[in-house]
Amino acid sequence: MKISIPIKKLQNGKDFTFEVKDDANIVDILAIVDKYVHEHPEESVFPLHDGYIHNYLQFLVDFKEERIYDDVGLFPYAPDENGDLRKFNPIADDLYFNVFPDTVIDLQQDVGC
Repeated sequence: MKISIPIKKLQNGKDFTFEVKDDANIVDILAIVDKYVHEHPEESVFPLHDGYIHNYLQFLVDFKEERIYDDVGLFPYAPDENGDLRKFNPIADDLYFNVFPDTVIDLQQDVGC
């Protein structure tokens, strides 16, 4: 998974690669990233926004509405039978969709103009 957010330490993107269980969804994956960052504070960009935001789940997911925030760009694709990233994971519509094997998820926070 790659997370690109134009703020200090994330403006060039941050890549995380993890193996996850077969029935993993975006919530599970971001929780794994958050756990890793918590265990490796040198990798952390948190807290953000005057100490209000402490992890990627809080920053990217609206649990009240059960969706990814509208200002987060997603590129959630898995390889097709030819190895091209064309198999779409509808995680924006369903947070609990089980991602396809070998999925690449690129998340970009839009901070506006």
